[in-house]
Amino acid sequence: MDDFRFGVATADHQCEAYNGQDDIRDVWARVRGVVPRGRATDFWNRYREDADLAKSLGCRIFRISLSWARLEPQAGTWSDETFAHYRELLQYLRDIGMHTLVTLHHNTWPVHVQAAGEGAGMLDEAFPARFAAYAEQAAKRLGDLIDYWVTLNEPNQLLYGFVKAFWMPAYTMPPGLAPFATSEEQMDAVLTLVPNLFRAHAFARDAIKAALPNAMVGANPNIFGLPGWLRRLADRSATKAKSPGQMRKQAELLSQWRFLESGQVDVSIAQIGVTKERATHVLFSEPYEISTTGTPLAAAIALGHRALLNAVDRAIRAYKKATPNAPLTTNRKTCANVGREEYASEADDVPDLDWSLDTIRKRGVLRVGVRPGVDDLCRVDAQGNYSGIEPDIARRIADQVLGDPSKVQFVPLEGENRVRATRSRFAWLDWFRKSIALFGTLLGTNWWNLGMAGQLPEFLCPATCVGTLDYVGLDYYWGVASFAPRQLHRLVAAMSTNYGDAPVWPGGLGAVLREAHAQFPDKPIIVVENGSVTSAGGIARADYIAEHIREVIDAKKAGLPILAYLCWSITSNREWGLPFNDGSDFGLYHIALDTDPELTRVPTPSAQRYAEIITAHASRTDATTADVRRMP
Repeated sequence: MDDFRFGVATADHQCEAYNGQDDIRDVWARVRGVVPRGRATDFWNRYREDADLAKSLGCRIFRISLSWARLEPQAGTWSDETFAHYRELLQYLRDIGMHTLVTLHHNTWPVHVQAAGEGAGMLDEAFPARFAAYAEQAAKRLGDLIDYWVTLNEPNQLLYGFVKAFWMPAYTMPPGLAPFATSEEQMDAVLTLVPNLFRAHAFARDAIKAALPNAMVGANPNIFGLPGWLRRLADRSATKAKSPGQMRKQAELLSQWRFLESGQVDVSIAQIGVTKERATHVLFSEPYEISTTGTPLAAAIALGHRALLNAVDRAIRAYKKATPNAPLTTNRKTCANVGREEYASEADDVPDLDWSLDTIRKRGVLRVGVRPGVDDLCRVDAQGNYSGIEPDIARRIADQVLGDPSKVQFVPLEGENRVRATRSRFAWLDWFRKSIALFGTLLGTNWWNLGMAGQLPEFLCPATCVGTLDYVGLDYYWGVASFAPRQLHRLVAAMSTNYGDAPVWPGGLGAVLREAHAQFPDKPIIVVENGSVTSAGGIARADYIAEHIREVIDAKKAGLPILAYLCWSITSNREWGLPFNDGSDFGLYHIALDTDPELTRVPTPSAQRYAEIITAHASRTDATTADVRRMP
């Protein structure tokens, strides 16, 4: 197996220190109030150190991504200095014996690209040409030092910058749409985005190949492990679509289901700390306070109540505006204003995106869960009069929805009932609702590979884009072996960055590899990303890596043309605005990003385990499958 290479990876925005040159993720961090990258891991200056660490593990391929925003700081203006930096980096990788895999678009892009087309960004019909111009510059200036190209990192995940399903309180990545976009408008954006991404990839590949005819160009969709029957069922939602109008109807599955939505209270404002577990069961408002332990406190609302959520958020913003010392907290703003002179304002009336407000108006009273007994937040006097921050917010909501701040019925709640009271007696079906929304729409399909294999209708994948890949790239992290409620809940939560409880299924990687080979039997395969946070679903990263590599080696032994396996990632990084902790740290080498000014790289047990695996494979190139099973 000497043609097989182990490797590691980085990403520009997540690792390179911020230098004042915004990309769309920097804007997103400021607009949304999430964690900025700051110094990140300072990979820009310390790439030699990280490359040497990879070599010490036995790696022979290293993935980086280029910062498009640094390379093209203004439209049509290219930075010779930045290109020179990347040449030095790639040359160093070559000098120490590494193959190079380079990504052009790693979930971020220049602000001027987003502003183009009056803020259309990737939806603009000229985006593929802009992306191809960038690829051409990279090929001409760096191509002699690049072995493999990724055009678009995880193109299927880019849809989540345009879609909010009923359980998502906000867009999970940029750019987001204008405030109050309906499900139908979101689906229209998706139907524009998907063919544009295929064209962008194909145009970029053509530009690279014009300069480097033998270049190996692909992409790396992020594929979840699913039972075979569920995968086939999900794919039908894309492959059998007859028209854009038919696909537009899928938006209904992403919206609220009316008959499941009545709870004991409409909203619970009762010192509820926001946790990832709770967020899988309710929608949380923007936080209105920070607890003494540093946990954000927010109002809880039933899944799907988007109009009510908007009304609650507006009431909380009004409270913050009127309160000088109110904490700054995350919000649901988007980058939709970039490049637009006018767009829907937060001051506009909240539209009835669903029937949650209509139900309250028909009843004539807003039912609010509270927890009395906490000074300043909520207290009740002997006459049953409620006062404090939380009742004040409740009355602001009633004023917006009913035009009368007195139309509030306060319901005392304790413990987890503060959360459960917002949910209906049918809430146990949430896992099924989410599954229908995901696997009954384009979101749950592996539409990228389906398009490349010529299995999508042309309005999704233009005929000229079919087969435009030189290798099959893929990312694999999580999967479920069966259609079990708990497992599917965890998979959906992992899609919303709840990685610590993500469902781990190594066998899913083997299935994904076999499926890729069946779709593209004449193409080599690269596992571009696979890895884990410190512990996922109770499985330590070291064990996770070992089990997934066994699946790769088994597939390789079975004759699949797998060229490489790359572990994500070489070090801790800034994981797309998430707070840094064990649940967002994928690094083989740990860096205490928030507390260590030296950014020291500290080996983890998973780094040692990875090195042992690589060494074992290097010494057993003729190993049988049974031998592989006994490797570390």
